[in-house]
Amino acid sequence: MLDVPSPTVVGQEVELTCSFDLNGDTLYSVKWYKDDVEFYRFVPNDWPPGQFLPLSGVRVDLSKSKEQSVYIRTVALETAGVYKCEVSTEAPVFDTVSAKKEMNVYVLPTEGPKITGRHMKYRVGDTVTVNCTSAKSKPAASLAWYINDKKVGADYETVYSTILHDDGLEVSCLSLRFLITSDHFTNGNMRLKCEASIPRVRYTMSDEALVISEQLQHVSGLQIRENLIRDTAAIVATPVRWIHRLLSLLSLVYSLLFVRI
Repeated sequence: MLDVPSPTVVGQEVELTCSFDLNGDTLYSVKWYKDDVEFYRFVPNDWPPGQFLPLSGVRVDLSKSKEQSVYIRTVALETAGVYKCEVSTEAPVFDTVSAKKEMNVYVLPTEGPKITGRHMKYRVGDTVTVNCTSAKSKPAASLAWYINDKKVGADYETVYSTILHDDGLEVSCLSLRFLITSDHFTNGNMRLKCEASIPRVRYTMSDEALVISEQLQHVSGLQIRENLIRDTAAIVATPVRWIHRLLSLLSLVYSLLFVRI
């Protein structure tokens, strides 16, 4: 029984396990192959019993590898491939059995996706056209758009593409295009979110953009001006009231003096 962790992520250490039952026979060797090229063997009668045969993309940790398992350090893109475990018994039987399994290697994005092409303000009736681009990874990240935390439906036009780079990594691009209605704004705001994910390794990152209703900003500006005029009038009115009070007091004092005379 062969166990090859897949997918695995670049930089990790993985253990490949080859479980077997000899049914009373004596083990001669356990040999490991990647894409039919041998890179490790365990022969109990040799010294040392575990031996590594150099192979590009495969770095064996001999201190941890043993009869039924082999450890690979610092997984790289080149580590991906088809692995085979081959078990042989001693004479007089000389039985040999083997099993194969594929290992896929993933490279996770080093940062989240980026939203481009948006404006800070929109009016009802405007058309929004924005783009989302993921960071490089392998495989390419899956992208999804959300408006106010609600995933967009089929009625929004989206165009999906994948770009392959020379280093073997991929970038995903997803555009979003829709006509703004009043329902898209909540308290004058609308939130756009692009989410990038690689489900098999539970990777998720996102980028968000906040846009503002231009109409609400116009109304708010009028309200600010009205409040400013009202507050200014109140400030001006305050000293006028004090002047009236002072004049009344002076009139009262004059009257008292005149009466005494």
